[in-house]
Amino acid sequence: MQIGIINNPRNKLLEEIQWIAAHNFDFIDLLIAAPGAAPENRDWTTVRAAITDEGLGVICQAPAYLPIDNPSPIVRQAALDELRRCVDVAQIVGATICTTRFLGWPDYLTENAGYEYYRQLIGILIKHGQEQGVQIALENSPQNSHQLKYFREIFHRLPDLKLLYHIGHGNIQTMQSMTREYLFALADRLVHVHLSDNGGARHEQLPLGAPATGGINLLRELRTLRSFRYDGSITLAIAGDRRWVVGSAELLRTEWLQAL
Repeated sequence: MQIGIINNPRNKLLEEIQWIAAHNFDFIDLLIAAPGAAPENRDWTTVRAAITDEGLGVICQAPAYLPIDNPSPIVRQAALDELRRCVDVAQIVGATICTTRFLGWPDYLTENAGYEYYRQLIGILIKHGQEQGVQIALENSPQNSHQLKYFREIFHRLPDLKLLYHIGHGNIQTMQSMTREYLFALADRLVHVHLSDNGGARHEQLPLGAPATGGINLLRELRTLRSFRYDGSITLAIAGDRRWVVGSAELLRTEWLQAL
């Protein structure tokens, strides 16, 4: 298992890289987002050199604010162009995975038309990634109503699409954690994991163990990952004071060993 964290785009990116390395994380989950890490705002070869010099791995993620579900085709095209630029950045900094979050499709589309829309849009992104040596992974969103059903169909139509599973997102407004259900369906596509805690009602990005009630059962979640032979990268997607993410990393390492 390798543990990483996401850079804060409001902070200076090179200082973020130094901090992540200094606190013994294995990789940076590079959020390519405004203001400080937008594709047009950086000399990405310098960023790659900094990541390499610090001995970090790197995974890239496109920002969830890109409106691929917008009713306007012009806006959707601009969002797709920006997603492709994120893939370009991933290639420059040496990442082999670029992730993007599932946002659904324009409301006026039927479900079947939505599947076809995703097949076309993500298909374009996958082809662009293959040209750059970058895999595309789709992240589950906090909106769990019918989402696994949608994922089954989308992944069926896109055999080269990979999965980023967010454990925290799978705990929101559900009867129980969705981790096992997603992995039963898509474990062969899983290439990366995001992890944060919440009270089960909304997306909170809390430190591990923070919710008084309704939080994730960390040991059970890690045992589920191990039962599907996952031993890869895990990003702690935690907001707030960085001391919380450092403490969560210590807890994750301890619980990972107990999950054997």
